[in-house]
Amino acid sequence: MRRITDGIGAVDGAVEPATGPTSLQLKNLKYVIFPDEKIAQVWDFLMILVIIFYGFYIPFHAGISSGYLTFTCMPFFGLVVSMNAVFFVDTFVVFFRAYRDENGQLIFSLRTIARRYIRSGWFFVNLLASFPTTTLLYAKYYRNDEQLTGDRLFAVEVFKLLRIVRLNARIKKLLNSSETVSKIYERVNLGITLTVKFLFLIVLVSHWIGCSWGLVAFVENGHTWNEETMLNSTTWINNWYVPGPGLDPIGYSNYMDRYWLCLYWAIQTITSIGYGNIVPITSLEYAVANALMLCAGIFWAFVIGSLVDVVAVSSKLQNEYVTRMDKANQLVKNFQDSKLPETVTGSSTGLETSKRVRRFLTNQRDHSTKNWLDEGNSMTLSEAYPTLDILSPELKRVCALHLTHSFLETVPYLSSKYLSPDEQAEIALQCITLEFGAGEHFSSHPEFGRGILIFTSGLGFTTRTLVKKSFTWTRGLKGHALDVNEVLVEDEYHKEKQLVYHFVNFTKVLFLPRSAIMTIFEKNPVAWKQCARWRYFGAALVLESLKDADNVVEVV
Repeated sequence: MRRITDGIGAVDGAVEPATGPTSLQLKNLKYVIFPDEKIAQVWDFLMILVIIFYGFYIPFHAGISSGYLTFTCMPFFGLVVSMNAVFFVDTFVVFFRAYRDENGQLIFSLRTIARRYIRSGWFFVNLLASFPTTTLLYAKYYRNDEQLTGDRLFAVEVFKLLRIVRLNARIKKLLNSSETVSKIYERVNLGITLTVKFLFLIVLVSHWIGCSWGLVAFVENGHTWNEETMLNSTTWINNWYVPGPGLDPIGYSNYMDRYWLCLYWAIQTITSIGYGNIVPITSLEYAVANALMLCAGIFWAFVIGSLVDVVAVSSKLQNEYVTRMDKANQLVKNFQDSKLPETVTGSSTGLETSKRVRRFLTNQRDHSTKNWLDEGNSMTLSEAYPTLDILSPELKRVCALHLTHSFLETVPYLSSKYLSPDEQAEIALQCITLEFGAGEHFSSHPEFGRGILIFTSGLGFTTRTLVKKSFTWTRGLKGHALDVNEVLVEDEYHKEKQLVYHFVNFTKVLFLPRSAIMTIFEKNPVAWKQCARWRYFGAALVLESLKDADNVVEVV
């Protein structure tokens, strides 16, 4: 039997019934595109390329060529139309894309996805960005053999650039999970990668400033690049231009010469070189030049500061991350077998180990609340929060309760009904913070043994065996204790039937060792007699009744 709950209530606050979703939701599940699917990553990568294309094309079209290149070169016209078609398809693909909410829970109800997408307003922005302006302009100007001039209709193209904001999260996720990016990490030092990133940013900003400077001349020429009009107008281009050999920015067909001239001015402005051979003439040109120079100065200061940070790696966290990632790359390169079957690795994610290693380090850096620079993955509260050790015993106890009290209350025999605050604080200070990557599994800690897991972030489930092909899903239990009954049973009692935890994505948990729990019962036998022992008997009966390991799974 397969019962699935997608966390539909995570957005609106509703609580899903334990029986799972309706048959309609199960039927629609086959249409859902999940974040880790190969097709989703390929599509995201394609959208990144399209966004980069429009990031260069739109300012070039507006400020340099005014459509001459698009409407006179059929292959380029076909490329632009194809890019617009991709935008249009993506507008509706989003209706089928699962996502993770702020708590890390996977949402894959089509109704919830659609409601969120429409309410955010991005559907209408994306639909407007898909408007076929290029095709309409082509029909208006080229087929009617009219003169190419500026058109307000082209302003709709600017909405395509708004997608950069929405794609930012998808870009980051793609960079963390892309096979291509993983291979780059294996072969290229991260410092070099960051340098290339800033060089690309410099080129893009220089392109925008150059095209903006060209747009000023276009407006001053009366929204045309007509040769006769340009020669009789008063603009910075006409002031610079001297007939003869060299660049000729006059006329529609000389759009590339005009572009190189504008880019030349942009780069010398950004870098503060300023040869002075290209100067504004009109009031509008002076106003725009002042604004562009201010923006260029701020951007150049940002670039210099960022490049210095890349070269010197002044940030201790970034330095440690680069060092750990380089060591991880060296580890991956020394793998004798780049791929191993799932029967050997025990992982059912389908991800290569090299990718899992890199993703774990990146997620640990980005999401960990403990001091990421500390060595080791298992940490007590005092190790995770060193301030506890310098506080007075009373204040340390109170702070420990602040950190864990709500979690302990979800464990009946560790709640304030049976334990005193001092006993709860004693348990709290023995809690361990653990972190797991996607595809990992856990049954007992090599040092602390079995215990209770309380998920603080991430997603996981439990099974009765290490590897299962079919699962039973129930409602997520983030912030609640799991295995509170079975943990009381002795380690060797039907060990082959005891629960195994599996982790779907990067997950952080609070681990309560069984040894610490049993120590408390020795000091407080009332908690054992009135509550824990009955739960012990119930868990023992459940394990005894399991003839074969059941496919019971809890999303946590």
